[in-house]
Amino acid sequence: MTPQHHIIKETSDSLSRMLQDEFKRNGYKRVHIVEEAPKQDAVEGKLPAVSCYLYQVSLDAEGVYANIHHEIVEVEGESGEKAEFQRRARMWIRLDYLVSAWAQTPEDEQLLLGLVIRTVIENPVIKKEQLRGESFAADENFDYSVPLSLSARLDEGTLARFWGSLQQPVRPAVQVWSMVPIIPQTLTPFKRVERREISFRDLNNPAKGTEQGPDRLNDILTRQDLGLGRDK
Repeated sequence: MTPQHHIIKETSDSLSRMLQDEFKRNGYKRVHIVEEAPKQDAVEGKLPAVSCYLYQVSLDAEGVYANIHHEIVEVEGESGEKAEFQRRARMWIRLDYLVSAWAQTPEDEQLLLGLVIRTVIENPVIKKEQLRGESFAADENFDYSVPLSLSARLDEGTLARFWGSLQQPVRPAVQVWSMVPIIPQTLTPFKRVERREISFRDLNNPAKGTEQGPDRLNDILTRQDLGLGRDK
Protein backbone atom coordinates (compact mmCIF):
# COMPACT_ATOMS: atom_id res chain seq x y z
CA MET A 1 0.00 0.00 0.00
CA THR A 2 1.18 3.53 -0.78
CA PRO A 3 2.59 5.34 2.31
CA GLN A 4 0.12 7.81 3.79
CA HIS A 5 2.44 10.81 3.39
CA HIS A 6 1.93 10.58 -0.40
CA ILE A 7 -1.46 12.19 0.19
CA ILE A 8 -0.30 15.70 -0.82
CA LYS A 9 0.95 14.52 -4.21
CA GLU A 10 -2.10 12.34 -4.79
CA THR A 11 -4.45 15.20 -3.87
CA SER A 12 -2.77 17.33 -6.54
CA ASP A 13 -3.11 14.46 -9.04
CA SER A 14 -6.79 14.10 -8.16
CA LEU A 15 -7.48 17.80 -8.64
CA SER A 16 -5.68 17.86 -11.99
CA ARG A 17 -7.58 14.81 -13.24
CA MET A 18 -10.93 16.27 -12.14
CA LEU A 19 -10.23 19.48 -14.08
CA GLN A 20 -9.05 17.49 -17.11
CA ASP A 21 -12.23 15.38 -17.14
CA GLU A 22 -14.43 18.48 -16.82
CA PHE A 23 -12.69 20.16 -19.74
CA LYS A 24 -13.24 17.10 -21.92
CA ARG A 25 -16.93 16.92 -21.00
CA ASN A 26 -17.30 20.52 -22.15
CA GLY A 27 -15.55 20.01 -25.49
CA TYR A 28 -12.05 21.23 -24.51
CA LYS A 29 -10.27 17.99 -25.37
CA ARG A 30 -6.87 19.52 -26.12
CA VAL A 31 -6.36 21.38 -22.85
CA HIS A 32 -3.19 20.31 -21.01
CA ILE A 33 -2.99 20.36 -17.21
CA VAL A 34 0.41 21.59 -16.01
CA GLU A 35 1.39 21.17 -12.36
CA GLU A 36 4.66 23.09 -12.63
CA ALA A 37 5.17 26.74 -11.74
CA PRO A 38 3.22 28.90 -14.23
CA LYS A 39 6.05 30.01 -16.49
CA GLN A 40 6.24 30.40 -20.23
CA ASP A 41 8.69 27.53 -20.70
CA ALA A 42 6.43 25.18 -18.69
CA VAL A 43 3.47 25.67 -21.04
CA GLU A 44 5.39 26.23 -24.23
CA GLY A 45 4.08 23.91 -26.95
CA LYS A 46 1.12 22.82 -24.76
CA LEU A 47 -1.40 25.57 -25.49
CA PRO A 48 -4.16 25.72 -24.50
CA ALA A 49 -3.07 24.84 -20.97
CA VAL A 50 -4.20 25.27 -17.38
CA SER A 51 -1.55 25.51 -14.68
CA CYS A 52 -2.62 23.99 -11.36
CA TYR A 53 0.30 25.02 -9.16
CA LEU A 54 0.61 24.13 -5.48
CA TYR A 55 2.15 27.38 -4.25
CA GLN A 56 1.67 27.04 -0.50
CA VAL A 57 1.48 24.28 2.12
CA SER A 58 0.57 25.36 5.66
CA LEU A 59 -0.83 24.05 8.95
CA ASP A 60 -4.57 24.38 9.23
CA ALA A 61 -4.92 25.64 12.81
CA GLU A 62 -8.73 25.56 12.67
CA GLY A 63 -9.10 22.19 10.96
CA VAL A 64 -10.66 18.97 12.20
CA TYR A 65 -9.25 17.74 15.55
CA ALA A 66 -7.16 20.92 15.77
CA ASN A 67 -7.13 20.92 19.57
CA ILE A 68 -6.40 17.21 20.05
CA HIS A 69 -2.76 16.24 20.64
CA HIS A 70 -3.09 12.43 20.80
CA GLU A 71 -5.48 9.82 19.53
CA ILE A 72 -6.15 6.13 20.20
CA VAL A 73 -6.04 3.69 17.26
CA GLU A 74 -6.77 -0.02 17.01
CA VAL A 75 -4.24 -2.14 15.11
CA GLU A 76 -4.72 -5.74 14.03
CA GLY A 77 -1.66 -7.96 14.43
CA GLU A 78 -0.50 -10.81 12.22
CA SER A 79 -2.39 -13.34 14.35
CA GLY A 80 -5.62 -11.38 13.96
CA GLU A 81 -5.66 -10.05 17.49
CA LYS A 82 -6.40 -6.36 17.89
CA ALA A 83 -4.58 -4.03 20.25
CA GLU A 84 -4.91 -0.35 21.04
CA PHE A 85 -2.08 2.13 20.58
CA GLN A 86 -1.60 5.83 21.19
CA ARG A 87 -0.03 8.21 18.67
CA ARG A 88 0.28 11.91 18.00
CA ALA A 89 -2.88 13.24 16.44
CA ARG A 90 -3.00 13.70 12.69
CA MET A 91 -1.83 17.09 11.47
CA TRP A 92 -4.24 18.79 9.09
CA ILE A 93 -2.50 20.50 6.19
CA ARG A 94 -3.96 23.20 3.99
CA LEU A 95 -3.00 23.06 0.31
CA ASP A 96 -3.31 26.28 -1.70
CA TYR A 97 -3.29 26.11 -5.49
CA LEU A 98 -3.00 28.92 -8.02
CA VAL A 99 -4.87 27.99 -11.21
CA SER A 100 -4.09 30.06 -14.30
CA ALA A 101 -5.08 29.63 -17.93
CA TRP A 102 -2.79 29.90 -20.96
CA ALA A 103 -4.09 30.18 -24.52
CA GLN A 104 -3.58 31.99 -27.80
CA THR A 105 -5.99 34.80 -26.85
CA PRO A 106 -7.13 36.44 -23.60
CA GLU A 107 -10.70 35.45 -24.49
CA ASP A 108 -9.85 31.75 -24.50
CA GLU A 109 -8.00 32.10 -21.20
CA GLN A 110 -11.06 33.70 -19.62
CA LEU A 111 -13.30 30.90 -20.89
CA LEU A 112 -11.02 28.32 -19.29
CA LEU A 113 -10.91 30.20 -15.99
CA GLY A 114 -14.70 30.43 -15.95
CA LEU A 115 -14.93 26.67 -16.37
CA VAL A 116 -12.44 26.15 -13.55
CA ILE A 117 -14.57 28.28 -11.22
CA ARG A 118 -17.75 26.43 -12.16
CA THR A 119 -16.03 23.08 -11.62
CA VAL A 120 -14.96 24.01 -8.09
CA ILE A 121 -18.42 25.38 -7.26
CA GLU A 122 -20.09 22.18 -8.46
CA ASN A 123 -17.59 19.95 -6.65
CA PRO A 124 -17.27 21.10 -3.01
CA VAL A 125 -15.45 17.81 -2.38
CA ILE A 126 -13.36 15.46 -4.48
CA LYS A 127 -15.30 12.22 -4.08
CA LYS A 128 -13.91 8.74 -3.44
CA GLU A 129 -14.24 7.66 -7.06
CA GLN A 130 -12.35 10.79 -8.17
CA LEU A 131 -9.37 10.30 -5.85
CA ARG A 132 -6.18 8.95 -7.39
CA GLY A 133 -3.76 6.80 -5.38
CA GLU A 134 -3.93 4.60 -2.29
CA SER A 135 -2.74 7.00 0.41
CA PHE A 136 -6.32 7.92 1.34
CA ALA A 137 -7.11 4.31 2.24
CA ALA A 138 -4.20 4.28 4.71
CA ASP A 139 -6.27 6.40 7.11
CA GLU A 140 -8.81 4.24 8.92
CA ASN A 141 -10.85 7.33 9.91
CA PHE A 142 -10.79 9.13 6.57
CA ASP A 143 -14.20 9.46 4.87
CA TYR A 144 -12.73 9.36 1.35
CA SER A 145 -13.65 12.89 0.38
CA VAL A 146 -11.31 15.86 0.05
CA PRO A 147 -12.79 19.36 0.53
CA LEU A 148 -12.36 21.86 -2.26
CA SER A 149 -13.13 25.56 -2.18
CA LEU A 150 -12.25 28.92 -3.68
CA SER A 151 -10.03 31.30 -1.71
CA ALA A 152 -10.27 35.05 -1.30
CA ARG A 153 -8.25 37.18 -3.68
CA LEU A 154 -4.61 37.99 -3.01
CA ASP A 155 -3.68 41.63 -2.72
CA GLU A 156 -1.99 43.31 -5.66
CA GLY A 157 1.39 43.48 -3.94
CA THR A 158 1.48 39.74 -3.25
CA LEU A 159 0.41 38.94 -6.80
CA ALA A 160 3.01 41.28 -8.26
CA ARG A 161 5.77 39.68 -6.19
CA PHE A 162 4.61 36.18 -7.11
CA TRP A 163 4.51 36.75 -10.84
CA GLY A 164 7.64 38.88 -10.69
CA SER A 165 9.55 36.01 -9.07
CA LEU A 166 8.63 33.93 -12.13
CA GLN A 167 9.57 36.78 -14.47
CA GLN A 168 6.03 36.89 -15.80
CA PRO A 169 3.50 39.71 -16.13
CA VAL A 170 0.60 39.59 -13.69
CA ARG A 171 -2.01 37.19 -15.00
CA PRO A 172 -5.58 36.49 -13.86
CA ALA A 173 -5.73 33.34 -11.75
CA VAL A 174 -8.07 31.43 -9.46
CA GLN A 175 -7.07 30.35 -5.97
CA VAL A 176 -8.31 26.95 -4.84
CA TRP A 177 -7.59 25.29 -1.51
CA SER A 178 -8.02 21.86 0.01
CA MET A 179 -7.21 20.16 3.32
CA VAL A 180 -5.72 16.72 4.06
CA PRO A 181 -4.23 14.99 7.12
CA ILE A 182 -0.66 13.81 7.65
CA ILE A 183 -0.65 10.87 10.09
CA PRO A 184 2.36 10.04 12.33
CA GLN A 185 3.59 6.45 12.16
CA THR A 186 5.06 6.07 15.67
CA LEU A 187 2.72 4.04 17.91
CA THR A 188 2.94 3.70 21.70
CA PRO A 189 1.28 0.71 23.45
CA PHE A 190 -1.86 1.81 25.23
CA LYS A 191 -3.90 -0.02 27.86
CA ARG A 192 -7.25 1.16 29.10
CA VAL A 193 -8.09 1.29 32.82
CA GLU A 194 -9.98 -1.92 33.68
CA ARG A 195 -10.50 -1.36 37.42
CA ARG A 196 -10.58 1.78 39.48
CA GLU A 197 -10.96 2.09 43.24
CA ILE A 198 -12.31 5.23 44.86
CA SER A 199 -12.03 6.03 48.58
CA PHE A 200 -13.19 8.98 50.65
CA ARG A 201 -11.70 10.72 53.67
CA ASP A 202 -13.67 12.78 56.17
CA LEU A 203 -11.76 16.04 56.58
CA ASN A 204 -13.66 16.79 59.84
CA ASN A 205 -12.81 13.46 61.43
CA PRO A 206 -9.41 12.36 60.17
CA ALA A 207 -8.34 8.81 60.88
CA LYS A 208 -6.05 8.34 63.88
CA GLY A 209 -2.57 7.17 63.22
CA THR A 210 -1.56 3.65 64.22
CA GLU A 211 1.73 2.59 65.66
CA GLN A 212 3.21 -0.87 65.60
CA GLY A 213 5.62 -1.65 68.46
CA PRO A 214 7.66 -4.73 69.49
CA ASP A 215 6.03 -8.12 70.03
CA ARG A 216 4.33 -8.94 73.38
CA LEU A 217 7.20 -10.99 74.92
CA ASN A 218 9.76 -8.24 74.32
CA ASP A 219 7.31 -5.74 75.70
CA ILE A 220 6.88 -7.70 78.99
CA LEU A 221 10.62 -8.14 79.45
CA THR A 222 11.23 -4.50 78.79
CA ARG A 223 8.59 -3.46 81.32
CA GLN A 224 10.10 -5.77 83.97
CA ASP A 225 13.58 -4.37 83.39
CA LEU A 226 12.23 -0.89 83.94
CA GLY A 227 10.38 -1.95 87.09
CA LEU A 228 7.02 -1.38 85.50
CA GLY A 229 4.00 -3.57 85.98
CA ARG A 230 5.15 -5.01 89.38
CA ASP A 231 2.95 -5.15 92.43
CA LYS A 232 3.76 -2.55 94.98
